[in-house]
Amino acid sequence: MGGIFPLVAFYPKLDARIQPSRCHSEPPNSELDFLRPPVDTGAMHVSKVLTDSRRNVSVPEWKFSSEELGGGTGPWSVVKRTLAGGRQSGVEVIEVDNGVLQFTVVPTRGLNVWTAMAGDELRLGWDSPVQEIVHPQFVNLAERGGLGWLDGFGEWICRCGLESFGPPCQDGGQTLTLHGRINYLPASRVEVVFESAPVARLVIRGTVDETLMFGPQLRLSAEIVTEIGQPALTLNDTVTNLGDGPQEMQLLYHLNFGPPLLGAGAEFVAPVKRVAPRDARAAEGMSRWNLYAGPQPPGYREEVYLAELHADPDGRTEAALKSPDGSKGALVSFNVQELPYMVLWKNEAPAKSGYVTGLEPATGFPYSRPVERAAGRVSTLAAGQRYHAQVTITALTSREAVRNVVTRIDALRHAEPEISHTPLQS
Repeated sequence: MGGIFPLVAFYPKLDARIQPSRCHSEPPNSELDFLRPPVDTGAMHVSKVLTDSRRNVSVPEWKFSSEELGGGTGPWSVVKRTLAGGRQSGVEVIEVDNGVLQFTVVPTRGLNVWTAMAGDELRLGWDSPVQEIVHPQFVNLAERGGLGWLDGFGEWICRCGLESFGPPCQDGGQTLTLHGRINYLPASRVEVVFESAPVARLVIRGTVDETLMFGPQLRLSAEIVTEIGQPALTLNDTVTNLGDGPQEMQLLYHLNFGPPLLGAGAEFVAPVKRVAPRDARAAEGMSRWNLYAGPQPPGYREEVYLAELHADPDGRTEAALKSPDGSKGALVSFNVQELPYMVLWKNEAPAKSGYVTGLEPATGFPYSRPVERAAGRVSTLAAGQRYHAQVTITALTSREAVRNVVTRIDALRHAEPEISHTPLQS
């Protein structure tokens, strides 16, 4: 499967001229590392290590902005802080504002992205019954028959994996819980980078290890990248098998949206090659599988649809959620050579019960791992091997932007979709 390449190193190689950050008790920003290229083009690279478990470094509070560099790139800021109270006590967050898009990264929770706002009007995220960013210490993944993952589920973007995703199950002698562990593992290393060229951008770079004795030894090396002044962010991820032998790996991006993008009349738009319901419940709604009817009465049960998408010759594809009036949307861009499958999760429950939809590029479908293995949808990494995946999410803040995206998606369609009314698995 695409996205696999040989191991080069566990950490990105740093330029020898960049000195490591010192302790956080020094004056604010005294630990910033500055790098200018050998030829003076005016470009600048500024970095700050906020967490490094190997050196016992943790910076609980920190801020940095374009004003401290004298401007010239448009306004932006990065603020690191630690939350207090309730089940969020001790959670570390990094609040990023690129001048157009504001979003919150959570290093304590696998470098997920809790919520975002594009401009003053377009929220990216949803209203979960879980209001706080719950610290992993308050989540037992094995609770409720392996559904403990839901105890903290409220983010806009999270990764599911790395050893497995999908429903709780028994796989041989192993018990797997819902959607794996990566979303509740804290980052071992976190660095913030500002680069002024070739385009001005902010990068949150981190490492999360999913390792245990007599189990998987997987490392997520993650980058969350946003260009200054653009309504988009990119997840640039690499999963490495640190072990001595082969290791199975699964990865799904759970991208969750509620109002104002979600509502009666909203539409999922994608260049669908084929689609099928996950189960008998989803099969009931196949006639309107990509459309939304609005919040339903209590007793509603989720619907999940499993798709493969057309792509350009290089494997690039796009899918979008279009708001009910067509004036706003969210675009998800990825490569089918890395993430061959698209999952559409519809949970049109009453508003207070978690009214939400998920657009979910993935390495497979959310069946149990034994089922996915039998279907050939589980990747296996050799010792030292790496798997790369990239996903970009763009806020569409005007009717024209939505129309342009729909036109691009229509151009990717090579044929009418194959629509099955029968679940892939009985």
